[in-house]
Amino acid sequence: MFLRSKQVVTGLDIGTTSVKVVRLAHSGSSTKLQGVAMAEIREPDGSEDGQESGRERIVDAIRQALAAAGASGSKRSPVVTAIGGPQVSIKHVPFPRMSEQDLADSVRWEAKKHLPFDVSNAVLAVQILERTDREDDEAMQVLLTAVESSYVDEHISLIIDAGLEPDVVDLAPLALMNEVAEEGLVNGRAVAVVEMGRTMTHLSVYAKDSLFFSRAVPMPASSPGSDDRTDSKGDAPGNGSPPAWLSHVLRETRFSLTYYNNETGKHGIEAVYLAGGHALEEGIADAFRETLGIPTETLNPLEHVASEPLQIEELSRQGARFALAMGLARRR
Repeated sequence: MFLRSKQVVTGLDIGTTSVKVVRLAHSGSSTKLQGVAMAEIREPDGSEDGQESGRERIVDAIRQALAAAGASGSKRSPVVTAIGGPQVSIKHVPFPRMSEQDLADSVRWEAKKHLPFDVSNAVLAVQILERTDREDDEAMQVLLTAVESSYVDEHISLIIDAGLEPDVVDLAPLALMNEVAEEGLVNGRAVAVVEMGRTMTHLSVYAKDSLFFSRAVPMPASSPGSDDRTDSKGDAPGNGSPPAWLSHVLRETRFSLTYYNNETGKHGIEAVYLAGGHALEEGIADAFRETLGIPTETLNPLEHVASEPLQIEELSRQGARFALAMGLARRR
């Protein structure tokens, strides 16, 4: 997507329990926050309104968030959204040495070896990460991304029902990289980003200023809502044993970092950054530091953009929930 030198971009993050919108004005090297909003997706309540389908409640939340952020009607600007979850596959894989044109022609055939679903019904993209000029090299490293076509179509249809059409559909881990890179948190280092939502956690490792790999990990059924502070037994993080959902996320994060170390022969994850609703819960960052022995911070992208004359103090306290929407809005 090519945008004008002065352009407002709307980042739209459709989550499980809420919709987040960020609007950024890009002018040269500067960025200014034009609008930010969050709308909760209503739960069915048994009333007449509760008879609405889940789809209708999501569409309603999209409309509310867009309107509150000033992204509806005559103020229409390019909309960038993202998809994630188990229907998305992102892998750092070896391909036979070939030209970019040959790679484009053969990607669907080669992808069959690496994807967990039928490639005939998938949208594929590849990016060459490492390739030397040595003629005896038989392989090259490629970032292979794939998503089931029906999942993309469903996501787009929700946005169309809300009254607009996305200009770009990105992949959530790649959009998150926009944010951590813009904040200068990568800079050649190997870092992990853990985005913890209500039903899904995305674990991504970025190395050499590129996405190394990403996993979507379902949250346990006992996971609390993003606004809860305790698990079903009333145990808060930092007060004795961590709740079951946090132990699950910590264990899966450790597995992911071990995988990176084994694949690269390094022990080099230098920092962990937390995002999503669960990242706001008390003691979460401390639990990651103590368990992994790695410096851990909670992302708050709303702290790093000029927002006057917007009044966003309340939303700023929810900054970790806007990391993906901010990464989407940074797309130029």
